Amino acid sequence: MEQNTSLNQPQEQVVVTPTPRTIRINSAHPARAYGLFDSATGTQVNDFKKGTEGQVEFSGLDPSRHYDVGAIEGMGDEKPQFALIWTVRMKDDTDEILKNSGNLPVEYPNVYFIKDNGNNNVLDMVDSKGEKVGEIANLTSTGDKPKIHYIWSFKMKDDTKK
Repeated sequence: MEQNTSLNQPQEQVVVTPTPRTIRINSAHPARAYGLFDSATGTQVNDFKKGTEGQVEFSGLDPSRHYDVGAIEGMGDEKPQFALIWTVRMKDDTDEILKNSGNLPVEYPNVYFIKDNGNNNVLDMVDSKGEKVGEIANLTSTGDKPKIHYIWSFKMKDDTKK
């Protein structure tokens, strides 16, 4: 799977409000659907919501959990399930950033792209430089659809030596 050329780079703005914990996708694309993943485990925590109304909101979220947001295309009527696997050391400053936000919404700082590595059920998650930071496993593979394209996260490559 190559980068989708019809929708190009993601134009969405993904923001989180600390209290009550709410994640909103502004300028949600009607051809995409959005889902949440537990950032610690990579487990998908809800069904994908279609972006047909221009905005998608997830509210009543567990304030002790950090969430990554994924965007898929070609969902149709299916209920796809994916899993994130971070394969390099990643740091997560979510708590610190939200604590210092004055309870104002904070935009997700990192967008990771999905790249086909030749395996239909496992795709590479790469940073803006094309370096692999993780993998996405399609747990409900049904051929070519749906495909995951982007992951928004507070996690970033940990370049510190520990």
